[in-house]
Amino acid sequence: ADQEITIFGANLPAGIQRSSIDFGPGVHVQSVKRSSADEVTLLVHVDSAAAIGARDLFVAGSALKGAVSVYDKIARIKVTPVAGMARVGGLNFPKQFAQFEATAYHNGVDGKADTEDDIELGPVDATWSLSEYGVTFDDDDVKFVGAIDQRGRFTPAPDGPNPQRSGNRNNIGDVWVVATYKTPDKDARQLSAPAHLLVTVPLYMRWGPGRAEP
Repeated sequence: ADQEITIFGANLPAGIQRSSIDFGPGVHVQSVKRSSADEVTLLVHVDSAAAIGARDLFVAGSALKGAVSVYDKIARIKVTPVAGMARVGGLNFPKQFAQFEATAYHNGVDGKADTEDDIELGPVDATWSLSEYGVTFDDDDVKFVGAIDQRGRFTPAPDGPNPQRSGNRNNIGDVWVVATYKTPDKDARQLSAPAHLLVTVPLYMRWGPGRAEP
């Protein structure tokens, strides 16, 4: 399979040749498409029999350990942090936002998830959504706690109380943050992964060395 790869660096040689770049056995540099002092874009061919795993990259005498990974498919994705926290605010107290990221993984040679030979393939552009984390009867936190954008950034709702909620409650609660990703291979599959998000009250008091700030 052919793949376009961009290498970023500093003081890269002018007019670098493909023979100066080495990804190891089974990965062949076909051509240098663009090059400058800080990046080089290549077209590489990966043999079907190339060993799966991390590869050291050599560029004009410089090396970076584990710079790239060879894999045949994305087995799963994982959302980090697994458990996040945000704080409502914006009216009387500052909001505390939460940022999430989806990372792709290959299960390694053993084909099993969460073992030592798993290969981390880096972040992916996932689709983000929220769903209810049910802890009480007729739980409705997802309607009030806030929203997540398509970069994985959660923005909490204003601090309460909120007259639109039963009991005039504020906008805190528990939700699932869900990342969904469609794999780019020919047998495209839709992968998803959750993370727990606790949206809690503002930080009413900040503690510093020898003092408290209201």
